[in-house]
Parts: sequence; C-alpha cells; structure tokens
Amino acid sequence: MAVYELNNGQLLRIARSIDGKLQQQYFSLIGLNKAKQADVREQATALDEKWRDLQDKAKGKRVREATTGKKHSTGIRGINLVYRPSPAFRVHVQTKGKGFVREFSVKRLGDDKAWKEATKYLAECRGYKSAPKAWVDSMPKVPKKAKK
Repeated sequence: MAVYELNNGQLLRIARSIDGKLQQQYFSLIGLNKAKQADVREQATALDEKWRDLQDKAKGKRVREATTGKKHSTGIRGINLVYRPSPAFRVHVQTKGKGFVREFSVKRLGDDKAWKEATKYLAECRGYKSAPKAWVDSMPKVPKKAKK
C-alpha cells in the first residue's frame, strides 16, 4: 500500500510511480471528526488501488515491449542465442521472485521447433495463454558458428 501517514497522522500521502512519472496526492485529516476521517481514508485507499492497477498495467506493457541489444539477443526479452557448443535458445525469466532458465537445442530440435518451444516456455512462465504471434514470427537467423 502506498498510503503514508505524515505529521503524526494528520496528513495522508498517496504516491506511486506510473510509467516513470510520480503520481501523488495529499489528504488532510486536520479538524475532521472520526467518521469524516474514515471517509477520507477510504478515498485515499480507493485512489491508491486505482493507481496500483495503472502501475501494474504499465509494468506489463513495458515487459511485453522491452527488447535487449546484446550480442546474442534474439529481439525478444528473455530469449538469447547461446552456444553450448552448438547453438541453443536460452530462456531466462524471473517471475514472482523465482528465476527460470531453460535451453532449447537447435541441433537436437531444429531451428523452427527450438524457437517455438522457447517462445512457448517464455509465454508460460510469464502467465500468457499462448505465445504472442509477434514472438513466433520473429525467429532470428541462427548462424552455424558462434560470433566472436
């Protein structure tokens, strides 16, 4: 909860960062009776819940649209192309505080199947019903030898 009490409980501050912008609002409890203070607290918690939903929605959008520019990047955040010693797609994702890592060998499965399995696993870890079409269609070219 992002509702903070200030000045010995005389003020309430609601603050959340949504899309990199700080949203905050203050509520005064000075001179109010207990019933009105309870109403103000309810308004503050309702606003905090609304902003929390917006914050979660913005975070989900950032995660879906984020890309990495690394040397072994596939263009999909969470899937990299590694060489062990043959090429493989490594899915590395963190969900609910737990890290998940799994590799799909191109040599063993083939380019297409390894990519489909990697995107399917990433979508499963992130809680999607299925892998987005943009992921499945954006399979990178797999070179035969590692880049140095």
